[in-house]
Formats: sequence, structure tokens, C-alpha cells
Amino acid sequence: MKIKITLLILLGSFIISKSSYAQLLGAANSRYSEYQWHISVGVEGLLNSSPGSTYYNPGVGGTVRLQYDLTQNVGLTATTGYYLLPGKNNATVMQPDLKLIPFKLGAKAYFTPNWYLMGEVGLASAHPYLNLQTKSKFSKVIAPAIGYETSRLETSLAFMNVHHKGDYVSNVVLRVAYNFNF
Repeated sequence: MKIKITLLILLGSFIISKSSYAQLLGAANSRYSEYQWHISVGVEGLLNSSPGSTYYNPGVGGTVRLQYDLTQNVGLTATTGYYLLPGKNNATVMQPDLKLIPFKLGAKAYFTPNWYLMGEVGLASAHPYLNLQTKSKFSKVIAPAIGYETSRLETSLAFMNVHHKGDYVSNVVLRVAYNFNF
């Protein structure tokens, strides 16, 4: 008898969870469209965290992101743009401006119709060099984010880390963008 009740409870839970999932993610929403390809153009504000706050003032940037929707809830992304972090100039620190051109690939996973988690990794061309000993212009980038997206507007909050051979700059990035479908 206990096994039958347990099986009925499991079956009922399975049916309820499937119908809840369909109501939450399967229904039409304001973000999803019939188009699989999207481009978003955004402006970004960068707030430096340690150790970047010692050497750089808050920065600005602009990015273009190409997105291909694999399903209604998962999309692949490719992002590039330009960031400017003004250097601090005072009695103890004379830091030149840091200019970054990132090339990032990533994925978005929508956990509600409009809210998503995103992760991006890639390379950034840095000028001047992030690590003065190696004089390499390319640094690694990792950028996890959380965001909200409708069919036309998108906003996200990310933590971007640009790293090369022990030297790094970390930023909290707020992005506001406009989406185009094609």
C-alpha cells in the first residue's frame, strides 16, 4: 500500500511540475520572438573593484552582441566592443588610460521568460599592456552576468575580470542595450 501511495505522489508531482514548467517557460513572453538571430547595441558603465580601483577611475564602454537562440530558453552569444578606463593621476600614482577591445563568446540561460544568467569568456586587446614584463597586448576575459531582457530592451549586471600573467583588472559592469531581430 505504501508503495502505491508513493508512486501516486511521485506521478502527481511529475504531472504538476510539467504543467507548471509549461505555464512558466512554455507560454508566450515579451522577450521571445520567432527570430533566432538578435543583435544588441549597448552602452556600459564600469566600476572598478580591487585592485583596479587603485589605478583606474570608473570607465565607460560600448558593445555589440550577436545572439543565436538555440531554444526559447538558451542562446549563444558573441560580443565585441570598446572600454575606456581613465587612469588615476595623483601624487603617488601616474597611470595611463587603459583601453580594452574584448572578443567574448558565451551563453545565456533564461530562468524565467525575461530574466537570464549569462557567462562569457574570451580575449581582450589591452593598450597599454596589462603586464609590462611580457608586453603582450592580449589578456583573458571572464564575465558572468545576470540580466533582464524584453523584445527590444536589455539591461544586465556583470562582473568582468581581465587577466594576464598575474596582473588583472576587475570591473562591475552595468549594460543597457537595444535589441534588433533579424
